[in-house]
Amino acid sequence: MKAFLLLFSLLFSLAQASTTSFLMVKMPVCLSDESEEFPPIFLLDVPVLRAGGAPDCDFGLICSEYLPPSAAKWAKPQNVNIAAAYGIRITARISAADQTLALTIDATTAHKPEGSPHSIEQVIDAVEKCVKSMENQILPAYKKTVVRTLTAR
Repeated sequence: MKAFLLLFSLLFSLAQASTTSFLMVKMPVCLSDESEEFPPIFLLDVPVLRAGGAPDCDFGLICSEYLPPSAAKWAKPQNVNIAAAYGIRITARISAADQTLALTIDATTAHKPEGSPHSIEQVIDAVEKCVKSMENQILPAYKKTVVRTLTAR
């Protein structure tokens, strides 16, 4: 009986540890083109493979690099996530006392890449739209979200 319980608990712990899943992350994407003077920022759904972790950490994926696949073998894929190019980060902090999730869009180390037509404020606005659109997907209904935008130096 003890051996059966030990085997059952071992299998149960292994089954719980394998929580790999896909998540659709909203990312601010700018597809630059030489013909356009001011290319728009799109909010694109990007599938991301996540392995376990707390749901509040998923907001940080908004600012991760995205290298879209290319059918052209001669083209080198480049990062199209404008938040990653500008150096904007998202941090999350959960207060266990009142079940509040505080999300901070951190632009203190943000820099505008040379030749980019968008201001840092425009990119922060796009990141904030991504956070607000992912709220319902990631957060349970009982938690609140506070988005604070820090100014760049």
